[in-house]
Amino acid sequence: MVSVSDGPTVAAVRAGLVAASAVDDDAPLLLAFRSFVLDDHGPLTGLASRAAEAFGNPGERSARHVAMLGYAAAARRLPDALAPVLADGIRWIAERPWHRPLREATLEADGVSMLGVALGSRECDDALRPPLAELAVKSAGMQTLSPLNRSLVAAAAHVLGAAGRPDLSVMLPEVRVALADLALMPVDEASGPPAWRSALRYVPGEGGPARAPLTLRAFDALCDRNMPARLGRLEARDVVRVLEGVVRSFQSWTWEDRPRTPNSPAVKWHIENEYHVQNLLWAVLAPLFPDLRAEEYAAPVGHKNPRMDLTIPSLRLVVEAKFIRVGKSFADIQEEIAADHTLYGLDGRWDVLIPFIWDDSRRVEQHATLLQGLRGMPKVYDAVVMPRPGRMERDTGIEVPARQTRKRRDPTAAKAAPSRKVRAASVPEKL
Repeated sequence: MVSVSDGPTVAAVRAGLVAASAVDDDAPLLLAFRSFVLDDHGPLTGLASRAAEAFGNPGERSARHVAMLGYAAAARRLPDALAPVLADGIRWIAERPWHRPLREATLEADGVSMLGVALGSRECDDALRPPLAELAVKSAGMQTLSPLNRSLVAAAAHVLGAAGRPDLSVMLPEVRVALADLALMPVDEASGPPAWRSALRYVPGEGGPARAPLTLRAFDALCDRNMPARLGRLEARDVVRVLEGVVRSFQSWTWEDRPRTPNSPAVKWHIENEYHVQNLLWAVLAPLFPDLRAEEYAAPVGHKNPRMDLTIPSLRLVVEAKFIRVGKSFADIQEEIAADHTLYGLDGRWDVLIPFIWDDSRRVEQHATLLQGLRGMPKVYDAVVMPRPGRMERDTGIEVPARQTRKRRDPTAAKAAPSRKVRAASVPEKL
């Protein structure tokens, strides 16, 4: 694991990728590509209208216009009135000769256009797809293609379902991850680590302008699926991400109605108090944050010597665990955290407080108000409120004391020996 103090922060890496992905209006195809890749679909309708207008002029039309319409259609931002223009464009490309000798390659070597055309063809006559598939396969074999263009042309061949399409291993890992996140490619876990390294080492402009939005999409996908602690410097957002994932952890929490093995009893791991919540959070955070500490004392404040539940000194961060029982007021919890917030704020070692609250009462309708109040505190970066999982039901039956469950004496036998009661009653007199 990389030290938490090494490397750029996740936020810094992402900010750099966002800046590198910016596109001016004077590059409409690249803007359409970026809008599709990053789910920023707002510009696509206007870009599609511009492309349709240009395609209507025989002297100006190009595959780039068809590709822009294709990206708008794939994002469901193509106006119905422009669907015939897209169909005409796909037919025009399918019937046009490509890879002609002594002619400069255009669409053949343009991965961004090729992918847009492939996506647009899904909205058109299936009979037009075979020539497009043949074009994509032949283009993918060109020796002069850049790695990025080869990746996108190969992706187009797969979108078209082309026979003889290249193996996905020819694609750059960040392209593979990004397009898998867009549901255009199957997920390949092996592409994750190299895609992450490409994002960390990204140089603006390197590999072509289309690489930045793809790398950003891959970076976000990897952050959503993985904890990036191993590969970059940690920050408060990473802690929140892990704590939010605790909810998912309870899918496999031990809560058995019957024994799982012949030699063991049925077991239920109860969460009964703040100490249990703290232990749960320790088990989740300790493998990811090497300097995690438990129950460290803050600097004394008058007669107060506050004890913090969990701390991560390298992030100057405190995690405070709370437990809400049935009948306990949410306002009381907020006041407790506000008091902690004030005391911790007087200790210069800590800048960030993240409350994690286990709601044993399951009053989920009050969570939004509680979170709003907590997030309004200056040092609270964020907060997590988790209701007790539904499968962790408490026993509602009343346990009968053992002395009341003795087997009743046969009433017939009692009547048959009344003299025993008399003798029993006379014992104290003899003593």
